[in-house]
Amino acid sequence: MAVSHGHRGGMNRRLLLLGTARAASAVSAFSVASAARATSATSATSATSATSATSATDPAAQALLERLLDALGGRSAWAGIRTLVNDSQQNRLDEPTVVRAVIRLQMAPLRVRIDTTAPGLVLARVLDGERHWRTNREGRVLPVPEATVADDRRWLASHVYRTLHRLAAADPALRVTAPEARRLQVWDGEARLLWLALDARGEPHAFGTGDAPEQATTCGPWAFEAGGIRHPVWTSRPDGSWRAWLRALQVNEDLPAATWQPPAG
Repeated sequence: MAVSHGHRGGMNRRLLLLGTARAASAVSAFSVASAARATSATSATSATSATSATSATDPAAQALLERLLDALGGRSAWAGIRTLVNDSQQNRLDEPTVVRAVIRLQMAPLRVRIDTTAPGLVLARVLDGERHWRTNREGRVLPVPEATVADDRRWLASHVYRTLHRLAAADPALRVTAPEARRLQVWDGEARLLWLALDARGEPHAFGTGDAPEQATTCGPWAFEAGGIRHPVWTSRPDGSWRAWLRALQVNEDLPAATWQPPAG
């Protein structure tokens, strides 16, 4: 069962997949140029080059990063991701209280589609470079306010799975710091993309973009395995008002061009 981890209240509690609750305030607006740069690294990157951007300045953070990647399936597996399809059951406070959320994430070119369904509810939302569209309950395509587009781009820029992929692929734009023994922070320039709180094995038990407790996502064991990587079995807001339960996970499935197209009419 899949769980979405990016979570934003306005985007059907997504997740991400896994979701994730998200906090847009801590991350700079995401640009097409940074997306291209972020996805240029490949799985062939060696461990030596992977550490060059961070080890010289913060060896403790680099060691923590290696422990994190090892706990979640290994650097090469995360670096080799092209696409992720995260299928989850989400429980929330408002009707419908139980929904199915399918998040399709493509690393290069960077784009995401989220489909949320329940009895009497069929919603779709896509962020694809400069294009952004969504549907209402009747399946009609709606215009998306610029503020929402900017918010969604910040969410996508700091998405936990995308960030793990960039770290594994040794994206030179990223750096890591370790303000505490089991806390890793990921930066893109001066913008903090993500923080992760780790257990003794290096597995995250919480992550987020902002500092307020309600901006965090707590997560269960990263025991759901597919394509050599591990995902958390469940994710939740700290107060339990949004919860996601991973039902299925597909890695490197081909996503046809129609995935990103709005419905006709």
